[in-house]
Amino acid sequence: GALKMGLDGDGAAEERGLVTRILHVFMGEAPDSTYRFWLASCLESFLRGAEPRAQVILARAGLLEHLVRGVHSGQCSGNLQTNFDLLGELVKCNGTVFTMLNRILDHKTYPAFMQVVVSNLVDSNVFLRAAVLSLEFFHARRPVLREAGCDYDLENCKIRRFLEHNSLRLLRDLMTVVTVEEVNQENICCLNTALAFFILAEARGELERHVEALRSWELRNPHSRSVTSNFLALLRFWEEYYVYRGKDCLSLEFSSSMHFSRWRRVVAALAHMLHAFHPDPPPAAVTL
Repeated sequence: GALKMGLDGDGAAEERGLVTRILHVFMGEAPDSTYRFWLASCLESFLRGAEPRAQVILARAGLLEHLVRGVHSGQCSGNLQTNFDLLGELVKCNGTVFTMLNRILDHKTYPAFMQVVVSNLVDSNVFLRAAVLSLEFFHARRPVLREAGCDYDLENCKIRRFLEHNSLRLLRDLMTVVTVEEVNQENICCLNTALAFFILAEARGELERHVEALRSWELRNPHSRSVTSNFLALLRFWEEYYVYRGKDCLSLEFSSSMHFSRWRRVVAALAHMLHAFHPDPPPAAVTL
């Protein structure tokens, strides 16, 4: 199999499978290696189609600590995004790996790690989305997970506590980290991560409260970039962008486990609410 690892019955090292070999080469590459991105892409592709046990095996083989250490060391932007994207796939909806992450983020590592997350949202937003969706998964399926013996300790989760105290700030920053003039195929993920926050807020009946809180902050800080008008232009862009890209719609569904109609419904609701603040927004042309 692709993940052969460990010892055989005589104590001899078992032959490594393909993914295990890729993993060890990846972790052995220098931070500025041109091969890291391609090796990480192979591991990401494997994790997307693998069962939860594969996430645990790779995490225990050292990948989780390697990625956290890479983020914590403040590596260059391209490598930072590689670490965050792979970390998101590694922890996504897996209580065992999330527990390991919570343990690694001790009192020294946790503040520095989260500072890198919030200071580099273009690089970290995919990991942030995976974390938000995972916490919702653990909460929604808690009785089933508990019965199966794989419940996640939400009460003592550091990332959950951070999101509870900083969700509006993160949402505000995600809504303005790119403008409609800057948005492209590489950074539209920032827009989708913001939308994931809103989709989950809608599920809790808090969508209007979130929009009102953002608008109130905006009115109290008139010298800051307009959050709602920028996001309204991005929503118009989003609607046009996904009309012509069926594969991207399916990819968004698969990565989030949320039907595309749910994304479209929340985009329409947000556009309607934000339009009330900005009756005549400039049109956003898709130029990708």
